[in-house]
Amino acid sequence: MRGQRSGRIVNVSSVLGFLPAPYMALYSASKHAIEGLAETLDHEVRQFGIRVSLVEPSFTNTNLDLNAPQAMSKISAYSKELDIVSQAIQRNVQKAPPPQGVADTIVRAALGAWKMRHTPKGEASMLAKLRRFMPAGPVGKGVRKSFGLA
Repeated sequence: MRGQRSGRIVNVSSVLGFLPAPYMALYSASKHAIEGLAETLDHEVRQFGIRVSLVEPSFTNTNLDLNAPQAMSKISAYSKELDIVSQAIQRNVQKAPPPQGVADTIVRAALGAWKMRHTPKGEASMLAKLRRFMPAGPVGKGVRKSFGLA
């Protein structure tokens, strides 16, 4: 890419990279890291005509929830809420759109006009707008409610 003085690097993050959810700390932290990496790398490589973009999907109907690592030992004080959140995640994944929307967004991020953040149509786009334009308190309350927490 440096040699041809052009290119696009597309990193797949998640809405959890900018809007953390309960009981998803490790996943959210990894997505925050991808966001920071992409933004920093974009500053470094644009001198060579290369740009970096992020794709930030929300729930997608895949087997991610089934393949997610589980803790070896759980702290019982959290088990009630963790069960509620786990069930909410499964429901959201089952009713989520198929991966094709994310794939289409990746293609647009790679081949379209450059912009840093790309969210698939639907929930991901709505969450990005909420995070950007609403105060943190109501957004956090909405996140907790959507995961079944008081």
